Amino acid sequence: MNFPRKQEVGTVNTDGLFCFDDDEYVDSGNPKEMARRAILSSTSAGHSLLDTLTPKDIEKLAQLLKPAIIRPDEDGEMFVEAGDLVKESALPRQDWETCGNEDERSRTEWHAPFGQSTYSLIYLCSIDSPAFWYAAFVYFLQITTILLTMIDVIDWDGLNLPPMVDLSVTIAQGVTLFQAIAFQSDLIEVVMKFKDGFHPEALEKHPGASYATWLVSCIAQLIAGLLLLVTIFILILQVDSVLDIMLNFAALEFMADIDDVAFSLAKSGFLGGSIQRAATGVTNFKVRKRPSSDQGFRQRSWKSGVFLLIIVVLVSAWATIVAFRSSGQYLCSTIMVNMGDDFVPSLGTFNGLYDLDPSALSGLEWRAEYVERRSIEIDTPGRGIFGYCSDIKAWTFRVESSGSNEKGDPCNWISRSAETDTFDISETATIQWFVRDDTLREVVLEPFILFCFDCSNAEEGSGDCGGKGICTNAVCDCEDGWYGLRCEFVSPCTGITVDARTEKFASTRDWVSEYQSIELTSGALVEAYHRPVYIHEYSTGDYDVVLFTGGRWALTSSKLLPHGGRIPTSDLSDGQDDAGNDIGNFFKHSFHGYNGYQANYSVAFLSDYMQIGTQMDSSSPVGFSWHHATAKERTADSENQGMGKLVDTEFLCRTCDDDLNPCLYDGRCNDGHCECYLDSFGSLCEVPPVGNGHCDPFFNAPEFKMDGGDCCESTCESTPRYACGAEEHGYVSTGYYYCKEPKDEWDNYVLNSDVGTWSGYALDLSMKSLAVSELLEDRVLIYDKFESSWILRETITGTTKSNFGLHVALSAGPFNAVTNPSFKAPLIVVIADSNSLQIYRCNSDGCTPTQKFPKVQSFALSDDGTVLAMAFLQRHQPPNFIQVYESDQGLFQFRSNVTVTRNNTKTFLYSMSLSGDGSQLAVQAKLQGADPKTKARVVTDEHIAVMRWSENSQVYELETDFPLNYVVSSLSYQLSLAWNQDGTVLAYLFPKCQGSQLHIYVRDQDTWVQRRAPETNTTDCIDSSRPGRNNALALSGDGSMIAFRVGNKVRVYRWEAEFKFWNSLGDEFPFIHYPIAMSVDGSELAIGSPEEDIGGVTAIYSLPGRKECPSGMTLLRLSLTLEPFNADKVSWSIMNNSTGEVLFEQGPYPPDYGKATIVEETCVPADSCYIFSIYNREGKGIRVPGQYVLFLDGEKVGQGTFEGLFGTINFGNCATCPVGTKLFRMAMLSCVPVHWKLWGAFDEVATSKEKILYHPPFNDDIFEIDPSCNDGGWSEDCTDWAYYESCLDPTECFAVQSDSNVQAYLEVDDFGAVRKLPSPSSVCTRVGTVFGNQDVCHNRVWRELHSV
Repeated sequence: MNFPRKQEVGTVNTDGLFCFDDDEYVDSGNPKEMARRAILSSTSAGHSLLDTLTPKDIEKLAQLLKPAIIRPDEDGEMFVEAGDLVKESALPRQDWETCGNEDERSRTEWHAPFGQSTYSLIYLCSIDSPAFWYAAFVYFLQITTILLTMIDVIDWDGLNLPPMVDLSVTIAQGVTLFQAIAFQSDLIEVVMKFKDGFHPEALEKHPGASYATWLVSCIAQLIAGLLLLVTIFILILQVDSVLDIMLNFAALEFMADIDDVAFSLAKSGFLGGSIQRAATGVTNFKVRKRPSSDQGFRQRSWKSGVFLLIIVVLVSAWATIVAFRSSGQYLCSTIMVNMGDDFVPSLGTFNGLYDLDPSALSGLEWRAEYVERRSIEIDTPGRGIFGYCSDIKAWTFRVESSGSNEKGDPCNWISRSAETDTFDISETATIQWFVRDDTLREVVLEPFILFCFDCSNAEEGSGDCGGKGICTNAVCDCEDGWYGLRCEFVSPCTGITVDARTEKFASTRDWVSEYQSIELTSGALVEAYHRPVYIHEYSTGDYDVVLFTGGRWALTSSKLLPHGGRIPTSDLSDGQDDAGNDIGNFFKHSFHGYNGYQANYSVAFLSDYMQIGTQMDSSSPVGFSWHHATAKERTADSENQGMGKLVDTEFLCRTCDDDLNPCLYDGRCNDGHCECYLDSFGSLCEVPPVGNGHCDPFFNAPEFKMDGGDCCESTCESTPRYACGAEEHGYVSTGYYYCKEPKDEWDNYVLNSDVGTWSGYALDLSMKSLAVSELLEDRVLIYDKFESSWILRETITGTTKSNFGLHVALSAGPFNAVTNPSFKAPLIVVIADSNSLQIYRCNSDGCTPTQKFPKVQSFALSDDGTVLAMAFLQRHQPPNFIQVYESDQGLFQFRSNVTVTRNNTKTFLYSMSLSGDGSQLAVQAKLQGADPKTKARVVTDEHIAVMRWSENSQVYELETDFPLNYVVSSLSYQLSLAWNQDGTVLAYLFPKCQGSQLHIYVRDQDTWVQRRAPETNTTDCIDSSRPGRNNALALSGDGSMIAFRVGNKVRVYRWEAEFKFWNSLGDEFPFIHYPIAMSVDGSELAIGSPEEDIGGVTAIYSLPGRKECPSGMTLLRLSLTLEPFNADKVSWSIMNNSTGEVLFEQGPYPPDYGKATIVEETCVPADSCYIFSIYNREGKGIRVPGQYVLFLDGEKVGQGTFEGLFGTINFGNCATCPVGTKLFRMAMLSCVPVHWKLWGAFDEVATSKEKILYHPPFNDDIFEIDPSCNDGGWSEDCTDWAYYESCLDPTECFAVQSDSNVQAYLEVDDFGAVRKLPSPSSVCTRVGTVFGNQDVCHNRVWRELHSV
């Protein structure tokens, strides 16, 4: 490209505009035209991007444009930089077609059509340019800020406008509206844009611009401006102070400048060169103003019209809001109030609905007042009003006379709010209110609840009635099943009753316990303060009434109400329709709680305060605590009745409902009435069966006070219905399996005596019976344990001054028989005095002496009472032999003499002890000799001889002896000896303060092994001066527990077999010197302590709970009650069906055990099946009250009676019979062992079809064939039993028959139908029967088989 060198192509005029000198350079191809076009590409002041020129062309152009210097910028792009002849301030875009001389330019007006904001960048810049997206981002920030602010100030439920504001605030709102419009730069700018319209010139200079981008920028700016103006408008209307209006307006104005500030940052170059050049281009772009005309006038008028329209719209909206405020449109029409009555009792009677009084909205203050609705509806002496007292700047509550026409003074208040300027009384709910107490001191009113109670209707469950009713005058008319001002409750209970777990109401008279709601003729409930009224006709025309008084429920009599609580229908005015009975008329048309503080009526009881809208809010008085109402106290203004002493009384709803008001404790709701189970009672079965003497595991929990103590012997108390630890009126012993008291903590029961009795000198325990001697009174007291107490059963008195009760022994017999309503356990009592030893037998009728023996040195009675051993005193020396007696039909008969020799010399015998069944005897034996030095008689040898009864030789044979390796200073000193029940553990004690020794031996098969004994050392010791036969040592029946005296204390230990050590059970017992005794099961420990100054104390300690079983074992308990006259005919057994082992068997019983309840416990494997079988050899069964009951781990697994020969039950982990079979049982009783067979599937030709199903082996001892047969008749001593059970097909035919001729009972449980021979055969014959499907058995015979 060839340019003329150093040729002047134009000049820069005074306006800084460059013009070519000659138009010829404008022609295409002219170098000057190319220079012109280069300059036309200018995009910023003093800089032009030369996109179309090569470096050589630019170099040539530089020669033509002397005033300019062309050089690359820092990015390598070529720019024209202004020289001396070009002003630095501008090289602006211009219309080159009209560029001319100075005169021509002076006649043309230019202006910048675009504001310096990011909205211009949206208009002019290409959509793919950084400047466009920068502007879009700024708009997003601006519009987001405005929208978030608008969302925050606009609540979805409304605009949250103050219902009333001060006049100054109203004026400030109007002024601020005009300011807000004037300061809306975006709104003003967009109006100008719409006025100017789109500029086509922009297309030539800014290819990215278009009409669409112009329109988008205008609409975006218009939206932002309008939204901001609306936000400001709402915000200044939401505040209620002038300062807040100004602060909010100033705070929001920055949003209008976000786009301007962002444009300024871009123009200054903070956001990069390209965005800066785009911003500069917007600033430099000018267009020629259009000539003035009428159209210009119209445009000016259009701008003014738009501006005026905005003002008119906003001011109109503001004026409308002000008008609504002045008429109270934004105030609550109705409010709900709930005031406490602790200091001013009458305040509670003014709780309820208050309506806005429009007449109070006058003057500049515009303060509202609310009037109690109820006081307007009825004729009441006082009307409650809420208003504002300007003097104290607080909202107040006052009571005005309902008959007065003069407006009361709000400053004459009963209660007031804290100081506040609010026009909305509902805002005072969050600040404190005050009342005056009796001393006129202002105190906080609590509770104080106030809230707007306007309501509206809506569809599908919304609205203030929750879709359950229709709102009318702020009160919901509820659908069936709902109740309350907002249908917030289900229909209230129609009948209430005093909770049977609480006491009845009682004051100067008795009050009824049940009340019923009443209705008007329309079916609407009779109400007081929107709650039902409950009544009960106490006497004719006199009602006991339960009503709500606004804050509390009250119980009163209709006689104490105004008008006697009655208004006859005839006394109602024409407008008082919907009448009910007289009392219903009174509550609907006359009652107001405030009457009680102006008229002479009172209540008897008041409930706790009921706060609306809380968990205590209720439609009935159910569940509230009650107090006596104090007598009225007259004050200067009124009469007050307050709260008195709390009473233990509550109401409950007596109408049950499975969902809303269910029966408790498994009770069943039937037609609104509860059918109670589990022994609960009450209208809702609400009284749990606790403390009734019956242990229920469900209630054996802390929340039920451990079933009221029913599950532990120490805390249980029997009732007329239940006996502790028993069922079936006391004839079934359940025990105390579920007792949860600590098992190692002793319960204490003390028997005190009169001074001078020396009670507790000797004592003994057996089962649940206790014998205690009162030595100085020559008597022995017999006690039976009843629940946790020991009840005196009998007093046995001896000869005066005979020391009757020097030593006593007690036995409850060989069977663990417990007391029931018809039976007291037979007892054998052995009592020694100074002259003799006497035997007494006690039963339900008392104690009777049966035998008497000479004076004894010592004696022992076996635990089962069957064996008695005595060492009789000889003249001038200790006894050297023992006589042993055996019980036979109630009397002790001589059994054997026992002597102990040492080196062929008879020893002297002192202390002795028998094992539980009397089969083993331990004796303290001594040899005497002369001391070589003093020649005094001393003990030369001492040992414990252990002897066992031999059935073959009928004597006690020496089994072993244990030498005593110490010398006793006294020849007469006796050790303490103790056996366990089965004779496998023997203990003896030398109870001296110094050198006390305790030895324990355990039988291991045929060998005796010494077991380490508990510690016997003590530092607190006083040696006893009493004879040693008052035992200081005791063992439990199984030998696992030991009690012994050491010094002044008694210690108890339990043997822990797993860890092989003695574990102490509790602390030492602080009773000294005297005897101790322990029950067989170790649960009872008796300690005697006779003292002259107090007469004596016997303390009985009990361990709670049950017998503990090892892991994998379960506790089996049997309770068997016998009939009066068949005890000697009944026996039973428990067999492990899995192994065939007989675990327990017992019976028959002595005749005097008729009516007895026998209890046995044992631990059995938990995973086995067991068979309990019970027999009556006369075939008369057992009938009620006789019965058997079986328990496994406290759960009843079997109970019943039986008819005939036997009854049986399977329990435990037992398999059921296979499908198609049923359980078959049979029993046979004979005088001799019987061998028998079970046959099945036999036909007429028996020999060809016989099939033996069961045939006991001949070597079985029980079923061994014995050909002997007593043809002389049946003997009652027949005790040979055969029992069998199996699963058989009940559709087949079976037979059972003995192999030999016998006399026997045979009884077959024919799959549920008992079949038996009618009586024992009197002659020898084969005994048998056919059973099963009789259709199959019919007409089929079996040789020599007697079919029943």
